[in-house]
Parts: sequence; C-alpha cells; structure tokens
Amino acid sequence: MFAMSLVMAGLLAMSGVWESADAAIVTQVEFTSGAANWGGKEGRILDRLLEQDGTLTMGQYQSWSDIVDPISKGHKTYSLFTSGFLGAPAPSATIEGMSITMDLSSLFLGWRRGDEIHMWNIGGTAKGLFNPDTSEFQLSWDHLINGEKHGHMRDHLGTVFLQGLVVGGAPAAVPIAASVFLFGTGLVVLGSWSWLKRRGQALATA
Repeated sequence: MFAMSLVMAGLLAMSGVWESADAAIVTQVEFTSGAANWGGKEGRILDRLLEQDGTLTMGQYQSWSDIVDPISKGHKTYSLFTSGFLGAPAPSATIEGMSITMDLSSLFLGWRRGDEIHMWNIGGTAKGLFNPDTSEFQLSWDHLINGEKHGHMRDHLGTVFLQGLVVGGAPAAVPIAASVFLFGTGLVVLGSWSWLKRRGQALATA
C-alpha cells in the first residue's frame, strides 16, 4: 500500500506538467531576401550579399562560399561565413508556435585580397515570425558594428533583416508528459497487482 501511495503521489506531482510541448528540430533554412540597415561601403556590400538566395545550416560552421555566392569588387572578394573565431557557437534555431529564434552570433562579413583578410562580426540573436502552414519566416536582429561611415571608422548600431523558408526539419507536437504519464500508470497497475496479491495471501492464511 505504501509503494502504491508513493506512485500516486508521483503522478499527482507530474500532473502539474501534463501538457504537450511543441518541439522544433531545425537543421537548415534558406533565405530568399534580406537587407542591412548599415551605412557605408560595407553596408552596401552586405545588402548585395543578402539580396541573393542563401542557405544557413544549423549546428555547423559554414566557410567562405557556403552561405551565398561571393561578390567581387575591384581586387576584393566579399562573402558571408560562420565561424567560432570569437567563441560563438554554430548557428541554431528554435520554433515555438508562430515564433522563430536563431542564434546567428557566429555570422561574419569578410573580404579577401590575396592573403589579406578583413572580417566583421555581424551576427546576433535573431527573432521573428514563422508560418507553420508555409514554413516561411521573417526575422531581424541588431548588432553594434565597427566600420566605415562618412569616411571615418566608428561603431554604430546596424539592423539585419532576413526572410525565407525553413527547409530542414519542422515543428512537431511532442507530448513529452504523456509518456511519463503512461510509465507512471504502469507503475500504478504493477503496484496495485502486487498489493492485491499480498492481500490475497494474507486473507488465505488468516
């Protein structure tokens, strides 16, 4: 009886979490358009890069030409890439209902000229809207960027916008507590059966 009471107490405690959780496994997104509110030469280049179709892969870093096609201007080649150079994790994304959040803190804009490389971290925590019917998303984030503006190098706040499709993974209802409840119910049945068996044996010997 004591064992069954413990199981019942556990079930009552679990009733507080008796809800279905929406879990999203996002492995890849494709952006179809974007823009950057960032003045100066680098801002215009970033706009051109984001105007292209691109792919962001979650859970891994992407090299120079994996996200978008590089753009050449003069002797420089510009592109986007993700890197753990500053200790940022690889991109990740979560979807909850109609909201989407991406950790793009490892996103960089850079240019190459021979062996010379310059790069700017332009990433951040991006938040926006997700359409579960079409898998479309729109999001934005702010970042303090060091770059040239009006002929001078200075820090200024820029905003980056992206929209596109979630193509790798989709949100799915995962009733996490349901499996726990079934497990607990099984314990109740086993506990009840054990208690009834012992009670029957006690009555038979009485």
